[in-house]
Amino acid sequence: MEAPAKGALGASLFERINTAPAGGSVTTESSQFYKTVESIKHHLVRLLNSHPGNCESRPTLGLMDFNDATVGTLDLELTIQRAIKSCIERFEPRVDNVDVRVMPRDEPLSLRFQIRANVRVPDDMGRATIDLVLNDKRYRCLE
Repeated sequence: MEAPAKGALGASLFERINTAPAGGSVTTESSQFYKTVESIKHHLVRLLNSHPGNCESRPTLGLMDFNDATVGTLDLELTIQRAIKSCIERFEPRVDNVDVRVMPRDEPLSLRFQIRANVRVPDDMGRATIDLVLNDKRYRCLE
């Protein structure tokens, strides 16, 4: 079996196609790390806003709908926290040791989470923190 290309774990296929350097220029490790983290953020937004059953090739991809009114607020936060962690561990291969924490709310109708994970880049690994907010029924990563 052939080894993956040098940038194989750094960015998604479409990101590598769209930004492929013409002259084969080399990026620094720190630059590659930040590009990988940005790619992971974009992937997490798409992943966490998907729902199981919407992808024929991976029926379990995404998060279930948490609009169950019988679940209390604290239980809801813990349920979503566990679901986010499980989803990332299953469908984002560029990270390890995922830790998801519930954060204090900025707005009454939003939920905030902080994701900490080891990010794998070619020949290296670093720790990244990603802040995530759920409002208007959509997940998005904060800068």
